[in-house]
Amino acid sequence: MSISAKDITKLEQVMKAEGPAHYRNRYVPGAEHVGIYRIFMIWPDKLKEVEEVDGEWRESAITFLEVNPRYFRSGYDKAQLLRRLKRADLSAKHKQRLRTVLLEVIGKASGVEFRQYCQLAAKLASGELASALSKLLKSEDDGVRRRAAWMLEHVEEV
Repeated sequence: MSISAKDITKLEQVMKAEGPAHYRNRYVPGAEHVGIYRIFMIWPDKLKEVEEVDGEWRESAITFLEVNPRYFRSGYDKAQLLRRLKRADLSAKHKQRLRTVLLEVIGKASGVEFRQYCQLAAKLASGELASALSKLLKSEDDGVRRRAAWMLEHVEEV
C-alpha cells in the first residue's frame, strides 16, 4: 500500500481546515477522510521498512518529502523519515529524487527537520549537489543563503 502525492496533499488540506484542534484530533480524522488512515496508524511500524527495504514504503516516504506537506507536527514526521532514509541503501533514482528535495527545501523556511535534511545531504554528497548549493549562496534571500551554507557545510565535510 503506497501513498500518492495527491493523498498527501489532501491530508495536508484536511488537517489545515480542521482549525486549532489537538494534533491527534486532526491527524487521525484527516487521514481517515482521505482514505489513508491505515497507513498512518501503522506508519511507526513501517519506518524500519523504509530503511531496510527498497519497496513501496520507501517510495511513499520519498513522495511524502517531495510533496513536503505542512501541518502541525509535520516536521517531526519528516525528521523520522529522513533519519531512516539516511541509513538506507538508496538506489541511484532515489538519491537523485532526494537531492532535488534537498535543493527545494533550501528555498523554503523549515523547522525541526532541517538538521536531518543536512545530515541526509552529507550522505548524498556529490559534486553536483555541492555546486548547486554554492550557487544558492549568492541568493538575494538571507534565509536561502543561510540554509544553503548550513547544508553545504555538511556536504563538504564528507
